[in-house]
Amino acid sequence: MQLTYCGNVHAAEDLDAWLDSTLRFAAPLAERARAAGRSFGLGAWWSAGVAARLASEPAARVRVAERLAAADLPLWTLNVFPHGGFHAAIVKTAVYRPAWSDPARTRYTLDAARAAAELALPGATVPLSTLPLGFGADVDRGACAVQLRTVARELHALRDATGRHLVLALEPEPDCLLERADATAAFLEDAVFRGQSDEAVLRAHLGVCVDLCHLAVVGEDPVAALATLRGQGVAVPKIQVSACPELRDPAGHLDDLLAFAEPRYLHQTVGLRDGAIACRALDLADVAARRREFAACERVRTHFHTPVFWDDDGPLGSTRAELQRTLASLSGPLPLLEVETYTWAVLDPAWRPDRDLIAGLAAELHFVHGLLDRHS
Repeated sequence: MQLTYCGNVHAAEDLDAWLDSTLRFAAPLAERARAAGRSFGLGAWWSAGVAARLASEPAARVRVAERLAAADLPLWTLNVFPHGGFHAAIVKTAVYRPAWSDPARTRYTLDAARAAAELALPGATVPLSTLPLGFGADVDRGACAVQLRTVARELHALRDATGRHLVLALEPEPDCLLERADATAAFLEDAVFRGQSDEAVLRAHLGVCVDLCHLAVVGEDPVAALATLRGQGVAVPKIQVSACPELRDPAGHLDDLLAFAEPRYLHQTVGLRDGAIACRALDLADVAARRREFAACERVRTHFHTPVFWDDDGPLGSTRAELQRTLASLSGPLPLLEVETYTWAVLDPAWRPDRDLIAGLAAELHFVHGLLDRHS
């Protein structure tokens, strides 16, 4: 079993900053894991600049390899979703640029893949999670499919050359071109795999990253989604273990949810009634402007990654129960599991579950290990 956390929680836009944050935060967590008899590897995020440097400079890769080896920190997985600027003052929809129709997305992804193929352990399988094509009506799905096939074929060549198996996994997200796991699988089947003479190669290197927070927001059952993907033969190399706020009494406590509004990230929000989407908004400011509409729903969920151990029995809690149910359903060889709570820096200090990032990340990993141990 591989369980780690996503390094996009760290504001590391250049190589030195990435190495510093890795050794400052991931190394102590690795030591705690080894003391408990568990393995630990990196869930890294590299900006486009870091990926380009690692891909093009052998000396930089050697330096990184030596530092990671000294700390016993193997590279397990990469997040190649944010191209850069993920901790800027305002990110919002910029996180979806460049889209998969833009060759810059392919360059970034292949830079990261080439570096990972040199830095990962021999024989490793390395999932790379990426954006679900893009955001907005101007993204050309056909161009996205062409570039995804190009990347998959390059990943296959890297496997032959290095012995590392890299899998690029589209990560469905609310309000993006692909916001559900079933729609992502359908896109891969219909637009990417079908009719290709090397379909087996494409299937080996392209799949879906299931983010439990994202599926919860749009009301997609993660257990059913995983079963569907498995039945269709679509790879799921990584599950991002995450949860979102859930308001169970919108009529009386909408302001409790609106307290999560902050200027950096986009917080897509959905109101549910009778298990179906009754209304939706692109951000919490839109929810505030349409109070009556959302207050009339039975539940409201928003895209804000909360610490996975947190929930409350009151009117405002989280979708932690969905996370628990999903992990309990897993059997056989598990996908890599990556806790992705990148929002620690923007959580309101008035209720923040833990203000020490290392302690908070350790608590999340401990919580997930406990769930997995209980059902093993």
